[in-house]
Amino acid sequence: MIRYLVWRLLFEVCNIKRLFGHGPERVQYLAFGANLSDDVLKQRRITPFAAKHFTLRDYGLRFDHPAPWVGCGYASAEPAPGESVHGFLYTLSGRDAARMDFYEVVPVVKRYRRTVVEQDGETLFFYQTNRSTPNLKPTTEYLGFITEGLKLHPDASTAYRNAMAAVATREPGRFVSSYLWHQPDDRSPLMRYTIDKYQLFALKIFLMVIYRYSLTAPLIRR
Repeated sequence: MIRYLVWRLLFEVCNIKRLFGHGPERVQYLAFGANLSDDVLKQRRITPFAAKHFTLRDYGLRFDHPAPWVGCGYASAEPAPGESVHGFLYTLSGRDAARMDFYEVVPVVKRYRRTVVEQDGETLFFYQTNRSTPNLKPTTEYLGFITEGLKLHPDASTAYRNAMAAVATREPGRFVSSYLWHQPDDRSPLMRYTIDKYQLFALKIFLMVIYRYSLTAPLIRR
């Protein structure tokens, strides 16, 4: 719980900095998941200065980043020679990019990490999972953000778009008990049960309150 509270406090600091403007720094961020949606960006009060279609070569889109629900996963771009990831390249201020890190749960909790690459004359970053997990499926809503974003992407073939639209989905259900970390195998059954229950409680508080509500974000204007 302490890590979640520290995450919220530092996020508020980033929001306060953003209240005083964008600042001089500009960065390029490649979105290929939920951030393809204008509605998501507006909800997060992230304001791109520019946006264009971009294809990242020799990486593949994988739904291997564990979501808070059992069996559900978010997107990550993983090295894959010959494959491509289609997305939007956003020009963001450094302050909005820092805030995006918190929305993607990078600082403190370290669910994702920033990965920086250079391609086609662009230096850009995107988010990669820190805990690649097989056999996960995106939610219907999440996959919809991606399929909508691909509809007019010039590099996404019809076959690719159809294949992405056919990806099996899974709806949110039971919360995972190991969102932050997996317990060692040598724990006693009682200790494992107690810690699992505590982690589930902390995760629910994080998702329903700490992640969702901010004192400063509503003050940010585009």
